[in-house]
Amino acid sequence: MNGCGIKRKINMETKLFAHRGGMGRAPENTLASFKQALTDGADGFEVDVCLTQDKEPVLIHVDFNRSDIQIATGCTTPLNQLKWKDVQKIKMLNSQEPVPHLDDALRFAKENHFPCFVEPKTDTPDILPIIIERIHHFDVVHLVSILTFYRWKHLLVEAKRLEPRLTTSAILINPMANFLKAATEMNVNRIIFGWDRFNHFALYNSLTRSIPRQVRELQTNGFIVDAGFILAYKDVAWSIKNNIEGLWVDDVPYIRDFVKQFSNETGT
Repeated sequence: MNGCGIKRKINMETKLFAHRGGMGRAPENTLASFKQALTDGADGFEVDVCLTQDKEPVLIHVDFNRSDIQIATGCTTPLNQLKWKDVQKIKMLNSQEPVPHLDDALRFAKENHFPCFVEPKTDTPDILPIIIERIHHFDVVHLVSILTFYRWKHLLVEAKRLEPRLTTSAILINPMANFLKAATEMNVNRIIFGWDRFNHFALYNSLTRSIPRQVRELQTNGFIVDAGFILAYKDVAWSIKNNIEGLWVDDVPYIRDFVKQFSNETGT
C-alpha cells in the first residue's frame, strides 16, 4: 500500500467498534459495557443474541447453536431450559451485572444514537423474525446491522429479505477467498477480516500481495472493510496500511493509542 493510501485512511479517522460491548473494559454483553464503550468514544458496539426457552432474545455469548452459558455466567443450566424470568436472576460471571434483554441494547442504541451490531448465535427459524420485530419496535433499523460469519451467510440473506433496509456485516476468515464475490453474493454492506490473535491475513498477504487489491475492489464497489480482533500495535499498523476502515476491539482506548502512535510515526 502506498503512502497515499495511508494518508487517506488516517484522514478518514479509523473507526473502533467494541466487541461484545468492549469486553476488555467491562463485563461483556452488558449495559455496563455499552455505557463504557460510549464513554470511550467507540463508533459502535456488538452484542450476541440467544433465545431463552420462551423465545426471549437475551445477550449472552455462546458457541453457535449451543445453549451452554456456563462460561459467560457460571450457570450450569442450559439456556434452552431457562425462561426469561429465570435468566433475570442470573449475573454475568465475576460481576453483579445482569444478563440483558435485546431490548436493553436497542433502547441504548436509540437513546444515544449509537450503532449496534447484532450477532445471532443460532440459525433457528424464529431468531431473525424476533430480532427484527424488536428492531422495528424501537425504530432503529438505521442503527442496527446483523452480523455473522460467512459460513452462516444464509442468516444475512434472510435478514435482508425480512427487512431490506437493514445493513448486514459478514466476517470472513479465509484469506484465499474472493472477497468481492463473497460480498456480492451475500448482498452485505460490510466485510470484516476475522482472526483470533494470529493475523493469518497478514501472513497470506506477505506471500501473495493480494489483500490491498482485494480491499480496493471491495471499497470501489461500495463495501465497507473492517478487521479484527485487533489486539496489538502490529494489527493496527497492518490494517491502516491496507486501507482498512474499522477495527474491532475489546479495549477502545488501548487500541486508539496505537492508532495515534501509528499516525505520529508515519506523519499522516
